[in-house]
Amino acid sequence: MKNPIIETDRLILRPLSLEDAQTVFDTWASDPEVAKYMRYYTHKSVETTKEWLEHTVSNEYSDTDYDWGFILKETGELIGSGGLYYDDEDGMFEIGYNFAKAQWGKGLATEAARAMLDFGRNTLHQTQFRGRHDVRNTTSGNVMKKCGFVYEGDCIDHMLEDGAERKVSMYRLSTPEEPKNFKLSNGIEIPPVGYGSYRSTLNDGKAPILKALELGYRYIDTASFYKNEEEIGEAIKESGIPRSEIFLATKMWPSEMGYEETKEAFDRSCSKLQTDYIDLYLIHWPKKNPQDLQWRQSIRDTWRAMEELYKEGKCRAIGVCNFQPHHLQVILDNCEIKPMVDQLELHVGYLQQYTLDFCRKHDIIPQAWSPLGRMYFSEEPCLQKMAKQYGRPVSQLLLRFLNQSGIQIIPKSTHEERMKENMDIFGFTINEEDMHFLSVLPQIFFSKEFPDWATRCE
Repeated sequence: MKNPIIETDRLILRPLSLEDAQTVFDTWASDPEVAKYMRYYTHKSVETTKEWLEHTVSNEYSDTDYDWGFILKETGELIGSGGLYYDDEDGMFEIGYNFAKAQWGKGLATEAARAMLDFGRNTLHQTQFRGRHDVRNTTSGNVMKKCGFVYEGDCIDHMLEDGAERKVSMYRLSTPEEPKNFKLSNGIEIPPVGYGSYRSTLNDGKAPILKALELGYRYIDTASFYKNEEEIGEAIKESGIPRSEIFLATKMWPSEMGYEETKEAFDRSCSKLQTDYIDLYLIHWPKKNPQDLQWRQSIRDTWRAMEELYKEGKCRAIGVCNFQPHHLQVILDNCEIKPMVDQLELHVGYLQQYTLDFCRKHDIIPQAWSPLGRMYFSEEPCLQKMAKQYGRPVSQLLLRFLNQSGIQIIPKSTHEERMKENMDIFGFTINEEDMHFLSVLPQIFFSKEFPDWATRCE
């Protein structure tokens, strides 16, 4: 891509040319006070500057190097240069700039840096940038901070000409986003990250639930099959958090399906959870087993009971889990109230795109169970490299991907640090190219719990 011309209030950023060599040399490249902070040494002659410019100009149509000369509008003078350069090791673009000493302290570096970053965001669609400066150059550190960069620490860097060591301060610019709730078809909002409670109470009882609530989780997902509804009810009561501030979802097992059976299962769950209403009541699986020939009627009877529970105000929303389009169609053909949620196995490499598209067509919010694919991906080299690019663990990359894809996530963990990590996914944004890449990764893991294959009960 050819470098565009960019205008700011006081500057014009335009591509450099070989004709700029004498001006660059005279104005800053030959000045030791400027060069001592740069990655190349003071130019001893204009010929050295020409060699540098020849390399720069040869990258005019590069996808990895974008260089500009900075023209001061007021005088028309070339007073500095800078650019964005792709660092394959970090997997992101790095910003750099130099200004003639006479222009220091005027805010021009900040103005130029912001213009180059805007180009990186809006044209290159980047959401992460690297910055670095010689540790002695505290002014550049201030510029980085004004542009939103966060200091990550000092390290040893190397000069471009001979590899000599120098000490630099490293910065990262991410693109954070405020967490946004998901809105169900009836207008009810649910948090973007829920806490999955499957097997969470086996060793420490209600303690992990209490910890999740303490850490800020306000969506708790359980099921009659998990056999932990009583512990969850106790934890919610003990937490002191008003019931109205907690979104509580539970599910019936296939053996509990049927018109009367559904209402009885609902009452049992309410009793164990110590609540008189459920925020979201779900059918856990569409079929008892592969030989279940009456599954359609079972779904119809169950859904009729769920609609009544919803109309009576006993549950604020109703939905399903693990329903594929052919299961959902049975409800859609016979319902007054459509499912508001479909909780599915969804993760990188197993996105069930046909089912996702079907849900969205019918205004059904997709939720992801096993959003981390049981961490089969943690050693995947391409994911490790991408996660490093964003300065995050692979788990946060995977969760953020689903969130940016419009999928509510329900990760599970009983380890406090991982519980925190699973919520802390909004301090960065995956760029468009990486989102495309993650969306088309081949299947790496699948639980094999396909709803029409497994036997849930006889």
